[in-house]
Amino acid sequence: MIGRLKRLSERDWDVLDRAVAAVLFALMAVNLTLGHRHGPVIFELAIAAAMAIALVWRRKNPLLIAAVVVAGAGVLLGTLSSPRDAFAVVLPVLVAAYSTGAHLDLKRSLVGFVLTVGAIAAVCIANTPNDIFFPVVFFGIVPWVVGRVIRSQTALARELTEKAEREQIARDDEEARATAAERARVARELHDVLAHNLSVMVIQASAARRVADKSPAAAVEAAELISRTGREALSELRYVFGPVRKRDGDALGASPGLANIEQLASRAHRAGLPVEVRVEGKPLQLSPGADLVAYRVIQEALTNALKHAHGSRATVTVRYERGDVVVEVLDDGAGAAANGNPADSGGHGLVGMHERIALYGGNLEAGTRPDGGFVVRARLPVEGAPV
Repeated sequence: MIGRLKRLSERDWDVLDRAVAAVLFALMAVNLTLGHRHGPVIFELAIAAAMAIALVWRRKNPLLIAAVVVAGAGVLLGTLSSPRDAFAVVLPVLVAAYSTGAHLDLKRSLVGFVLTVGAIAAVCIANTPNDIFFPVVFFGIVPWVVGRVIRSQTALARELTEKAEREQIARDDEEARATAAERARVARELHDVLAHNLSVMVIQASAARRVADKSPAAAVEAAELISRTGREALSELRYVFGPVRKRDGDALGASPGLANIEQLASRAHRAGLPVEVRVEGKPLQLSPGADLVAYRVIQEALTNALKHAHGSRATVTVRYERGDVVVEVLDDGAGAAANGNPADSGGHGLVGMHERIALYGGNLEAGTRPDGGFVVRARLPVEGAPV
């Protein structure tokens, strides 16, 4: 029933108010026509009609309508009709009292309360001084209180509905942000995984083609490296898409981190880039996200060295300082200086790494070295205990 009332439109309420006014006029007309009268019936019916018609606008201007209804009831009961026929005449006053409680703010509602209750009390004192309590309570106080309660409940229900809608909008926005962040994460991870591993595979495939006739053993070794690199790439891709395709109960592989630097350096070495790895300071336990970002910086720098700094050597340094970890990749190839910043070669590259490092409060520097070669240096704040 309450749900149906909530779904009523403004037009439906207007129709309902007209129906209530018509019913009340019919009751007053019958009561006034058949009851004891002190004046012409035409006057009584005209006043009753005015009271009923006024109730059609009780939602738009309850206080004025209450004044009209109370005045009409006072005239009918005070001069034209017998107090014994008061029930039907007082029904519009009951509706007016309810309307002042339900459709006005508290201050104006109290004015309407005083108006209706005072008018009912005045009529009772003038006509039936021994019977004041019941009419005042039943026709004045109770409908006004019911109106206030319904108004409060309606306001509470509206507030809860609006709150639920706001929370739903916030959840939708959060889901959209999470989806966008996940897409960006997948795009960055795909670039990091594919750029490095495919670069190694392309370089080794070219080398295998060149030495296939002269040195079959070297070609076989290159093919094995291509196969191993491909398997490692597939493993990293499973990690990248793990959160997307993971079902309840499925294990999710560990993400790569600084603990895998030796494997990364070995892979680059086999692809033709000799790499020396140095670890300085007492290792600290990084968060999984910061650990992965540090690994990706080294991976990206080595990939760029493979592509641009031909015939060079690289040095990877991981330095643990007080509250920071510094990751540095140096190469001494002429290709990097000749071709400019490899980060400007398109794609995400080291440009995307700036954003990822910034997410963890760090900074990234990349550029040519004064004595030749290229340097990539990232600094990440660390909040962790020594390993």
